[in-house]
Amino acid sequence: MATANLSKIVEDQIDDLKSEWLEEVRKSEYLTTYKTFSDQETINRGEAVYSHLRDWLKEGATNQSSETYFEKVGAVRFQERFPLTEVHYAIYLLKKIFWNKIDWRDKVTGAFETSNATKIMNVFNDYFDLASFSITKGYFNELLESISEDKKFSKEDLKQLLTKGKLDPEVLEDDEFIWRHV
Repeated sequence: MATANLSKIVEDQIDDLKSEWLEEVRKSEYLTTYKTFSDQETINRGEAVYSHLRDWLKEGATNQSSETYFEKVGAVRFQERFPLTEVHYAIYLLKKIFWNKIDWRDKVTGAFETSNATKIMNVFNDYFDLASFSITKGYFNELLESISEDKKFSKEDLKQLLTKGKLDPEVLEDDEFIWRHV
């Protein structure tokens, strides 16, 4: 029941979800690589995650299908040279946008029954938490596949791939980085 209700919300709200995704990407200081894509390409990337969420819910919300999907996403993002932190922030935003669309009382539970709300939260969190885990797994698998035995990564290479956080250049040394609370 909870998965069917969540799936229906995705279907009913997909246009709003896509437009909010685009708006968040365009104003985010953390999603610099995503900003290099056209509006339509950016929308398509967010829509793909929401469409997979809808399908995942309809198919019974199995971990295996989600793991497989997001491992591929992680591998592709590595090939596209996205910093891993940026990919994780994108997933965070997609989750936040969807979470804000849920009208608990009317669309999900009807009367906000605690047990039903907890089930819904668990299903929802499973999807996005598993997405982050599987993206990282796929990203690192692709990273390892791309390294030949004689190739080495420089500190700068790894920094660009893994730690591209928000920098405050006025207070940091050249090789330091910080993470700001979001």
